[in-house]
Amino acid sequence: MEHIELKASPRQKMTKGELNKARKSGKVPAQLYGKEIEPVSIFLDRDDFASIARRVTESMIIDLNLEGKKIAALMKEVQKENISGEILHIDFNLVERGHKIRVKVPLHLVGSAKGVREGGILEHAIHDIEVECEPDVLPEKIEIDISGLEANHALHLRDIALPERVKLLTNPETVIAIIKFARAEVEKPAEPEAAEAEGAIPEQAAAEGTSEAVQK
Repeated sequence: MEHIELKASPRQKMTKGELNKARKSGKVPAQLYGKEIEPVSIFLDRDDFASIARRVTESMIIDLNLEGKKIAALMKEVQKENISGEILHIDFNLVERGHKIRVKVPLHLVGSAKGVREGGILEHAIHDIEVECEPDVLPEKIEIDISGLEANHALHLRDIALPERVKLLTNPETVIAIIKFARAEVEKPAEPEAAEAEGAIPEQAAAEGTSEAVQK
């Protein structure tokens, strides 16, 4: 399991103006939470975090190096400015060795489904699941082989095997993926000539009926 290390520095209580000034200098305010600790306020280097941000998921443990002391944590929330996308604040949860944690783990579908090769359309219903386990067995992702999935069939969570000591918390009846066939083409309207021919029959009948009425 990959660990990412980020340097962190202590952060004292600051005013909103002081925090904005710190952000402009390249610092990102963050907070570390734990069950049996008081919240710890820290700063991260904006460029350091940006270099790993794209590949970090909720299931990836980050080692925060705070003045030489490594603290294992999970990233829980990243607050960004709506327009510019600037990172305003990050929340971390402390990871305690020997204690179970609840985490969302991404699902990755691999392989070419049989149903797709036959013309079906793959629908990926969910992209992550919630699990409970100890930090040392936490999977960064779960790969699911869908090569044998046929058209008009669905793959459920109950159908996959999780790593040892990893407990599934999401409903096992949840559909992961399903293959459907595209809807049949809508019937084409009748050709104009055919429509005219069909319309001529009642018109002729009406004419004959009028002629009979005149003769009477």
